[in-house]
Amino acid sequence: MKLITLEKWAESHLDPAPSPATLRMWARTNRFDPPAQKVGRCYRVDENARYCEPEAPVELPDDGSLHSRIMRARYGAATKEARIERPAA
Repeated sequence: MKLITLEKWAESHLDPAPSPATLRMWARTNRFDPPAQKVGRCYRVDENARYCEPEAPVELPDDGSLHSRIMRARYGAATKEARIERPAA
């Protein structure tokens, strides 16, 4: 398993290569398989690593039931009322 920099990986696997900031964000959010490793100040990935799309966020029910309130508290989803911007007093 040979580790290479994100930029070198992107040059060999993607055309056009994303920006270094995007590659670092992918490394921080575990979008490589196998996951990227931080060595010193930079991330390195296996030369045969592949990019994995993140899973779509789960839509939680908003019916006011106990189950939906627990799921919203656990996963931090706001209700529709909380998303509406209210004027400052």
